[in-house]
Amino acid sequence: MTRQIAVFLFLLTILSASGQKKWTLEDCIRYAVQNNLNIKQTRIDVEEAEQNYRQAKWNMLPSLGASSSAGYSFGRTVVEGDLVSESYFYNDYNLSASMDLFNAFSLQNQISYNKFRKEAASNSNIDAIDNLAFKIMNSYYDVIYFEELLKISRKQKELSEIIENKTMVLVKTGLKATADLLEVKADLEKDELVCVQTENKLKSAWIELRKDLNLNPDSTIALFKDAYTIIENENIDIKSLYVSHSSWSPQIKSYENAREASRKNLSIQRAAYYPSLRTGASYGTYFYPVPGNRDFSYQLKANQNQYVGISLSVPVFRKEANNTQVKLAKLNYESAKIKLDQAKQDLLYEMMTNYNDLKASMSEYTQARKQYEADTLAFSAAEKKYDQGMINVVDFYTAKNRMASTEGQVLRSELTVEIKKRIIEFYRGNRFWEK
Repeated sequence: MTRQIAVFLFLLTILSASGQKKWTLEDCIRYAVQNNLNIKQTRIDVEEAEQNYRQAKWNMLPSLGASSSAGYSFGRTVVEGDLVSESYFYNDYNLSASMDLFNAFSLQNQISYNKFRKEAASNSNIDAIDNLAFKIMNSYYDVIYFEELLKISRKQKELSEIIENKTMVLVKTGLKATADLLEVKADLEKDELVCVQTENKLKSAWIELRKDLNLNPDSTIALFKDAYTIIENENIDIKSLYVSHSSWSPQIKSYENAREASRKNLSIQRAAYYPSLRTGASYGTYFYPVPGNRDFSYQLKANQNQYVGISLSVPVFRKEANNTQVKLAKLNYESAKIKLDQAKQDLLYEMMTNYNDLKASMSEYTQARKQYEADTLAFSAAEKKYDQGMINVVDFYTAKNRMASTEGQVLRSELTVEIKKRIIEFYRGNRFWEK
């Protein structure tokens, strides 16, 4: 019965593992976009900018207000020279409206300023998503790389164990010395160390990926790598691609929006130099008991008052505040222009670097494949010679380790080519995770 239960639990584990959904790169990016904490914050920034923009447009409308107060007074007071005790009720009502007639187009510039800030926030959000996508991509490929590298390391360890068994037989038959067996055991321990180091790096890569995905640290997911065809690299006019990409790049657009917003802010600060004109109107009435007439409705009609007027405000001296604000706005505008130029320069060199890395990785991959084929043949020959006692254990392990190292180089250059090709496709407008 115990054995049957154990078999059942084993089969259940296998079925659960096989039924587990495997995440592609696109799955990881789409999940991160929906759950990453930084992206959630940038969405809030976009909403805040939208609210500021809407309020700036509402500020163009007149303001309207109404108020009322009521009170009850009691105690002693002086009436016609006599000190008397009297209590009475007091009530008033007021309605007022006001509107800016001229403020050197400050409100209009405020609308434009908030519009550019809104667009900057929106583009910053898209740029944050793009940056997250490539961060996820790097973390995803790190996990894939160390998983495959661990397979290579374990394969080398298993090979060393086979060699240890062979060497023990050869030592017993007198074809190998005991020193050779000790050398084999030392290399086996070295392979074990490589496996442990690779496992630790794989764990670190998983931690980074789970963090970016905003997953529970204890969650378990499996990754699935789509087949990616490595083709010869095409020649790309990187400057033409830069012109095309920078015309829609959310990163560049965000800096352009920030520059235009700072330009509008300069106009807003300069408006403080000019006079402002404002109009207003009000209507009010009140009730106050007077001797001989305490009728409430009569007093509300009799005590009505209306006001219509225009006010002019002329700045004369504000302790240099206007000049300081304008100078600061100018510096902010110049800074925004420099940041835009710097972003364009960084983007150009980033694109050139990624394209150069693509070409270099493609060349390395092609050569590493040839080297791996040659090292595999060399190892096979060395293995036969070692079994026949024609070479020593040092030469044999040199061929074995060279083959393992080259296999790792093939893996690294292959994944690098995939990453760089996806980046180049992104420059062309292909947001592959949105398909």
